[in-house]
Amino acid sequence: MTHFSDGVRAGRNFANNGTASEPGVFMSSINVYDVVPAVLDADGICVQQTLAAAGNALLNGALASGGTVVLDVPRNVIIDAAGAATAVLTVTGTDVYGIPMSEAITLNGTTAVSGKKAFKTITSVAASAAATDFFVGTGDVFGLPIRANTRGYVLTAWDGAFVTTGTFTAAVTTSPATTTTGDVRGTYLVPSASDGTKRLTLWVFVFDDDTQVGIYGVAQA
Repeated sequence: MTHFSDGVRAGRNFANNGTASEPGVFMSSINVYDVVPAVLDADGICVQQTLAAAGNALLNGALASGGTVVLDVPRNVIIDAAGAATAVLTVTGTDVYGIPMSEAITLNGTTAVSGKKAFKTITSVAASAAATDFFVGTGDVFGLPIRANTRGYVLTAWDGAFVTTGTFTAAVTTSPATTTTGDVRGTYLVPSASDGTKRLTLWVFVFDDDTQVGIYGVAQA
C-alpha cells in the first residue's frame, strides 16, 4: 500500500471568486470495508470434544482443512462447553495481514464465552487443563481493517441501512498487546446475527497516517 504521510490532494482548488489555484482538494484518509459475513458456526473450528489433560484440541470443525481454519472474514471465536470445564483455551493464528496472534479465553463452565480478537486464520487451540465436552466456533464480532480509537471514526451500515446500534470496541492501547487484551485495530459487533446475506459496510477514518501504529495498531501478542 502506497503511503502518503501528508495526505493526497486531487484536481484544482477553486477560490470563492471562481478562479483556479493549486494544490487541489484534500482527499480525506478513509478506508471502506465491505463484506457479507458467513452464517455463524457454533462448532466450525472444533467439534465437541474432551481433553483429559492439558493439550491441543483437534481442529476438526467444518471450517478446518489440513490442520488450519481459514475464516471468511476476520472475526472473533466463541468457546462453549457442555461439561463443567473451566480451563483456559489459547487460540493461536494470524490476523488479516498474516501477522501471528493469540488469545487466551477462559471457559466458565456454564455459558459460551466470546473472544475479543478478530482472527483470519487459526492454527491451534490449546487447553491449559482438562476440559470436558467443549467446542469452538465463530462469532459476530468483526475486526476493523485499520485502527480506530473512537466510535466517531467509524460509520456503519448493516443489512442495507446505516445504523448507530451494534457495539464498537476501540483498538487496545496496551503495547505490545497481550493474550488477554482486545483487538489491536478495534472491532464491531453487528446488531443482528450474520446469515450469509446481510452486508456489513464500515467507513473507517484513519486515526494517524504518519505511523504504523496509528494505522495498524500496536504489535500483536
